[in-house]
Amino acid sequence: MSVRRHVCFVLPSLAGGGAERAAVHILNALDGSAWDRSMYLFRREGPYLDEVDRGIRVVAGDETSRLGRIRGLRRFVRDARPDIVMVFLSYFSVLAAVRSASSRARVVFNQQTPVSAFLTDADYDWRRPIRRRVFSAVARLAYGRADAVVATSRGVADDLAQRFAVGRSRLHVVHNPVDLTRIESAVQEAIDPDHAAVWTRPAVVAAGRLADAKNYPLMLEAFALVRAQMPARLFILGRGELEPALRARAQQLGLADDVVFCGFQRNPWKYIARGDVFVLTSHYEGFGNVLVEAMACRVPVVATASPGTRDIVHSGTDGVIVERHEPESVATALVGLLRDTSSLRRMGEAARCSAERFAMPAIAAAYDRVFQAVLA
Repeated sequence: MSVRRHVCFVLPSLAGGGAERAAVHILNALDGSAWDRSMYLFRREGPYLDEVDRGIRVVAGDETSRLGRIRGLRRFVRDARPDIVMVFLSYFSVLAAVRSASSRARVVFNQQTPVSAFLTDADYDWRRPIRRRVFSAVARLAYGRADAVVATSRGVADDLAQRFAVGRSRLHVVHNPVDLTRIESAVQEAIDPDHAAVWTRPAVVAAGRLADAKNYPLMLEAFALVRAQMPARLFILGRGELEPALRARAQQLGLADDVVFCGFQRNPWKYIARGDVFVLTSHYEGFGNVLVEAMACRVPVVATASPGTRDIVHSGTDGVIVERHEPESVATALVGLLRDTSSLRRMGEAARCSAERFAMPAIAAAYDRVFQAVLA
């Protein structure tokens, strides 16, 4: 009988984000009979805590300073002696903790976004060039010391190889998983009565944090062009610091009655499944979990081109990739689909078939292969 190896996923917390949800899904999907699974959090908080499998040990630190967090994780690594530490975010702190623990653990970074694009993100304080230069220099050093890096798309892997000198032999492309069974059940639920009362067709649905990277102003401007050509309503799922500005922009564009802000939804799929088209207008995506989830709901997608979306959408088959991040181009794609009901049905079924590529068992098997290769 083979001995179970210990794999530990490390995150700052399980606050609602794509990386955090992906981490929970991946660790849940790993075979518990083959892997002793644990999760270390710098803070025990976030909406995904309840979704962690009961067979996974969750340990949380209680330190607030960076040095304190490093010390806490170092103690855990010395006591638990994991074989693999998989890092989601806080890469530098985790690498320092594991290496200073004199541990034999292999350190694997999980890179969800292209680092170069992250360094242009207005949500973070990169306005001073010195900050970008220091971060880039430290990143090159840290990625060089990791035993392997898992990238969520080919574009993310290319960015790491070309801009941060990560050797191709240490790069593994593994997409994020989607829980098809859960989505099939979730779409049967009724949407909130207040939203049902204003739900009209055709309906365009969007979901994601209301932040700069998601480029909602582009979406609103494109939707204004759609509304100039046909009746439609846009339903936006999510919360974020830009919500007041986005509501004001919708008002300025004359869309106050046609754009509905639905807030954070623990079950976004019941909304997405009732839409005719799902739209994503991000500046960049390392993968685009929500696109796969929309496709699993049998809804065709319209998405702006980025490293992640190109790995997901077969443009013209299960959705449309918009190369030019401009309102006119996004509006043209939306109107073209919304006016062609036969294409909507055909693309919706194709989208569901495409989502199978990202099913939990297939992605868990891919991670198992990566971990076995790192340990070999």
